[in-house]
Amino acid sequence: MDTTNQDPESPLVTEQQEQSTAVVTGTVSMSDLRAFFDRAFDDLRRAMADGTFEPSGPPMAVYHGVPAETVHLDVGFPVTRPVTARGRVVPGRLPASRTASSVHRGNYDDLGRSWQHLAEWAARERLDLGDLMWEVYVTEPRPGDDPAAMRTELHWTLRK
Repeated sequence: MDTTNQDPESPLVTEQQEQSTAVVTGTVSMSDLRAFFDRAFDDLRRAMADGTFEPSGPPMAVYHGVPAETVHLDVGFPVTRPVTARGRVVPGRLPASRTASSVHRGNYDDLGRSWQHLAEWAARERLDLGDLMWEVYVTEPRPGDDPAAMRTELHWTLRK
């Protein structure tokens, strides 16, 4: 089955409101990224279970800079109330911003193609991409689900 995102939804410029988050922060090599996500979501689930925070939306990953061999990122959830740090779970925030945005449909392994498509679109539109990018995992993968049905929002801040 081909889960490649051959035709991501048309990119557009969106206005994002400031958003408080509960996150696990780290700087990891790309080869350790999946393990970092697994550990982060384990910590986040424990913090939710003990009442540290209640998510107000789907999980997300915020990348501080374009990923290379290593990446600095926050993995977590949006929240409506301020979060008190608990272990590795700390308060975070997404700033109000204009973003180049798109939707990736398909397997997480193909996200790079959709990010590239978004960057190419932004260049054609003469948009100046910033240093903050994030993914919102709208559909949670479950055993037996069709990976092609997964939906991930992509947002990349704009400097202008």
